[in-house]
Amino acid sequence: MARRNAWGYRAHRGRRQGSLVLKIIIALLLVLLVAGILFIVFMGRYVEYTDSGVRVNLPWLQEGETEEPVATDPVVIITDDPSQSSARGQTALPLESIGAVEVSVQQLANGTAAQTVEAAGGNALVVEMKDLTGRLAWVSQMEQAAVLGVNAQDGGVAQAVSALAREGELYLVARVSCFRDQAMASAGLGGPLMTRGGNIWYDPSGYRWVSPVSQQVRDYLTGLCAELAEMGFDEILLESAGFPDRGETDVLATSENRPEERTTPVTQFLSQLSEALEDTGTALSILTSQQTVLGTDTLTGLTPELLAGQVHRVWVSLPEHGAGDYAAALEQAGMEQAGQRIVSLGGAREEGSWTTLADPAG
Repeated sequence: MARRNAWGYRAHRGRRQGSLVLKIIIALLLVLLVAGILFIVFMGRYVEYTDSGVRVNLPWLQEGETEEPVATDPVVIITDDPSQSSARGQTALPLESIGAVEVSVQQLANGTAAQTVEAAGGNALVVEMKDLTGRLAWVSQMEQAAVLGVNAQDGGVAQAVSALAREGELYLVARVSCFRDQAMASAGLGGPLMTRGGNIWYDPSGYRWVSPVSQQVRDYLTGLCAELAEMGFDEILLESAGFPDRGETDVLATSENRPEERTTPVTQFLSQLSEALEDTGTALSILTSQQTVLGTDTLTGLTPELLAGQVHRVWVSLPEHGAGDYAAALEQAGMEQAGQRIVSLGGAREEGSWTTLADPAG
């Protein structure tokens, strides 16, 4: 039958041949696709991709071939020295007695700090590099410090510390307030700690605390201490390194920020900090109370065992009869040479280590 168009009729020529060719091409492509899939499934384990191209290693073609020996490094087995402990507090850092004289950041900046220590008969300098308001005595590279607005105005103190470290005349100790931090508490970082009535808790001096549970807080403090180690300090002295134990602690609420079991988050903080300082040669110490050393304080989360395993020195206010009972308590907890690792706050200077720091409870 002929079809009609605008100009008349034309003859019907039947189905076009192009459609048959297209089907043949599609069929060939499908065959190639199936063959490729089968090759990958069954032969893929024999294919090796090298820099010079693709290599097919057929096992039946390699019978009788011997492999060239591959050169390898000798195996070195490292064993721990039984005289050394893996705990930070048990590392072979120097244990010479120190007479630590507290100086101000102003004395560091104006160059009179070394003379102040010498005049007091000391051989170590201790300076507060982070106070309980959260302010820093240097310009930190931590982003959080800039957000909190706690950086120093300039790098004068940091430069003075680095210069004293290069001279090597004095043992340098940085004092750091940890979880007693007004700036972090005001910013809602890791707290603040609350009362059972739902109010913000304040210590006897009117300061707020943040929680050791907060990983963000622990990371911030660890970063700051790492910067102090890089600055040149020989020892970092932590203060308020756990939960509060002074004031009306009986009204504090048990919560996610202050759990019933408080040793775990404090341990996590000290372990993280110890690891960060491991290769710096900077010692980690804690300023604490007699009750913590004796194990009778259950509020802070610090224990004699934790002190023995994590810190180099314990700074504590001792009674007139000296450090005997406290050294015995730490030795029983596992601290080696505990008698040489106690620094007496305002204690007698005839023997052992001492410091002009006052008892924070006083």
